[in-house]
Amino acid sequence: MVEDNAKSFAARATDARWTKGGLRTYFAYRDLGIKDATEAKVLAHVIRAEQPCEGPMGCHSHALDFQMIYLLKGWAGVYLEDIGEIRVEEGDLWYQAPGVKHELLEYSDDWEVLEITMPADFSTKDEAC
Repeated sequence: MVEDNAKSFAARATDARWTKGGLRTYFAYRDLGIKDATEAKVLAHVIRAEQPCEGPMGCHSHALDFQMIYLLKGWAGVYLEDIGEIRVEEGDLWYQAPGVKHELLEYSDDWEVLEITMPADFSTKDEAC
């Protein structure tokens, strides 16, 4: 539940600030303000490719309760330990069950996603797939 003093807001594209230094150095991240509005209960950000894909990104898992990714632009090859390899394209969504091992295998140069997680702050563990 969001605190009573939380205020509605709009995150405008014209005011977007893209940052580097997230989980993957070859991506840029745009925080949509949901983390602050929910006191870190939820994270919503847009992630985009900043350089061409150079191969699989490394298998890993996250300690979180919820993670979904909606593909805004491009395509990707994704591995999820519980269903195997899938190809996703613009407009597709994938849900990663809590703790599932996964890996981004490849992505298009214009790859851009909306990712939502609960909680906003979580740990990542490198894994063997």
